[in-house]
Amino acid sequence: MTFQTLAFRRARSRAASPSRDNSVALILLVMMTLVFAPVIGMHLVAAFAPSSLPSTMMTRSTGTAIPPG
Repeated sequence: MTFQTLAFRRARSRAASPSRDNSVALILLVMMTLVFAPVIGMHLVAAFAPSSLPSTMMTRSTGTAIPPG
């Protein structure tokens, strides 16, 4: 018996319970949603919003007009 087969047998005998796997999967799903939902939302707004929206937002937030060009 080699060390690799011994380590593999040990790893299989200590497998995580299904309930723990489900909770880890749920945590990963929530964290990935928190990260990627705003990114996808910003892309959707940029893709489907009117083209005049960024210039309108800039003039409202800074109080100065954007120079042409």
